[in-house]
Amino acid sequence: MKTKVITNTYLRDVEKYQLKLFLDEDDYWVSVKKLIDVREKFIINNGLCVMDNGYYIFEVIPKNENYAMRLFLNDKKEALEYYFDICKNNRLDSNKIPCYDDLYLDITYLDGKINILDEKELLEAYKFGDINQEDYDLVYEMKDLLLEEINNKTNKMMNIDYMKYLNDF
Repeated sequence: MKTKVITNTYLRDVEKYQLKLFLDEDDYWVSVKKLIDVREKFIINNGLCVMDNGYYIFEVIPKNENYAMRLFLNDKKEALEYYFDICKNNRLDSNKIPCYDDLYLDITYLDGKINILDEKELLEAYKFGDINQEDYDLVYEMKDLLLEEINNKTNKMMNIDYMKYLNDF
């Protein structure tokens, strides 16, 4: 299991980015990253570019949920793709930076289409003991909940007014 920190991008082609953290919200923490130097554009399967110079990553870690959400935006601050990490232990690390323990399974949402990612990786982690039965069950419970919320447009983090965080960039 890998701990992810909100100040990182976890994207190998991002060389330089500006970062803003918002730690004073009641239910969640936010980071906004403006990509300054991307070695190579990141283009997803349908041909859409989700990372390039001048693009943004809006990331939210809810304080009391078992997921984290990223929203990729273009240089005009238009929403491109939502990306959910199913996780546990959302918290502040010893440096007071939001982080979480990634539980492998991811969900993307783009133009009304939902994709489930890394299920094979999850199964291998379970098989080799990197996660236990409780974590494994949590992943599928959270997956079902997120799918319902995405389909019903009721996910609280997806409904945040992300523009209020991007205005100063």
